[in-house]
Amino acid sequence: IAKGLENISNLTVISFSNNNISEEAADDIAAVLSHNNKLQKLYLYGNNLQAAGAIKIAKGLENVSNLTLIDLSNNNISEEAADDIAAVLSHNNKLQKLYLYGNNLQAAGAIKIAKGLENISNLTVISFSNNNISKEAADDIEAVLSHNNKLQKLYLYGNNLQAAGAIKIAKGLENVSNLTLIDLSNNNIS
Repeated sequence: IAKGLENISNLTVISFSNNNISEEAADDIAAVLSHNNKLQKLYLYGNNLQAAGAIKIAKGLENVSNLTLIDLSNNNISEEAADDIAAVLSHNNKLQKLYLYGNNLQAAGAIKIAKGLENISNLTVISFSNNNISKEAADDIEAVLSHNNKLQKLYLYGNNLQAAGAIKIAKGLENVSNLTLIDLSNNNIS
């Protein structure tokens, strides 16, 4: 399918979710992404891309700067692909919704992703759940939250933030008045 889309360059939404995309297919999708600079929404959740596939997708997005939504959830991209994804995020300042739950980012990966979000202030939804980011990444997430006063939904469940991490997250939300949902379930907060 991706091969058939190679000559189409005006796509604004691409969804290849829940397709168990192989590393080879990630190459083909990256080729489609690379010449669709009008792309606004990318749905690739549930594909088990792993780090190698996510890195290829990120390379395909190097010249795409109009993304408002990125969903790479449940792809087990791990910390290894975090630098490449952070680079994509850093030049997409229109980004409003970011879904990265279930990717085993760990603290180091979450810190890298947070660095990629430093200059983005339009986020309305952030989903970092089930990434085992722990309290070590809470400072960097706090910084992202503190300059995203349009944030409406924050999902951080299942990250072992503990009390120290939850306190930092709360501090980052002090000036966020539009928040309608926050999920800090299963974080070992005592």
